[in-house]
Amino acid sequence: MPTVDCNEPLSTSTATTTTTTTMPTCSEQRSQDSSIRCTGPYEVSSSLWLSPVALSDTAEVYRILNIDNSIHNGLYSAKMCFPFSEEAARYFTARHLRNREEKGICHEWAIRTGVEGPMIGLFALGPFDHGDMGPCYRGKEPVAKAEPAHETDDGKDNEGILNCGGIGYWLSPEQAGKGVMTEVIKFALTRMAKQELGFDRVHGEAWTDNMGSRRVMERAGMRPAVGVPVFVPKFDAVKDIAHYIYDTE
Repeated sequence: MPTVDCNEPLSTSTATTTTTTTMPTCSEQRSQDSSIRCTGPYEVSSSLWLSPVALSDTAEVYRILNIDNSIHNGLYSAKMCFPFSEEAARYFTARHLRNREEKGICHEWAIRTGVEGPMIGLFALGPFDHGDMGPCYRGKEPVAKAEPAHETDDGKDNEGILNCGGIGYWLSPEQAGKGVMTEVIKFALTRMAKQELGFDRVHGEAWTDNMGSRRVMERAGMRPAVGVPVFVPKFDAVKDIAHYIYDTE
């Protein structure tokens, strides 16, 4: 499941910068990002593109995340709240810019209807935090940490540990039911995960009762694996997770 933290408070300097300067367009942003890896733009299809989030996306982020509470309900992060404030939207776009500049690589992209088109959602593919799961091994299914089936004292099993990535995403409710996310995830699994980012396995998660998100991952070619329940502070409840994996090798 997506875990995009995008509602932390803005510093005074950041707020001033984002509200008083002219925001670069997508093409201008690409020019600024020229030294950063994996910025694309990636052509998923003639009507779907992935490119870095730009400061000029702020207004659309604010609009989309206030259409209804479906994106809030589908995400773990307590900072992805509803309603979503204008300040949070400014921080959201500024944070994405800062993250890729600091890391020298892009792991999160705006989903667009054209290379210069408006943002309709977000897709992320970055290093996976195994959390309460054990590491993944080549030729083995994931297991919970309570099942240390592959642990040894000599460290030799480390040779078979996979480099794992994880996906996260959200899509404007206006685009639901059009196959957009299935197309984006399928493209990322087959054209980006190994070739661009070097991941051996990709993980995806959704709440077990989020059948729409589960079907999206299944249609994109991911298969069910072990899921570890997690406490979600914003719901003040333990939620069961449907976990999916895709092996790129």
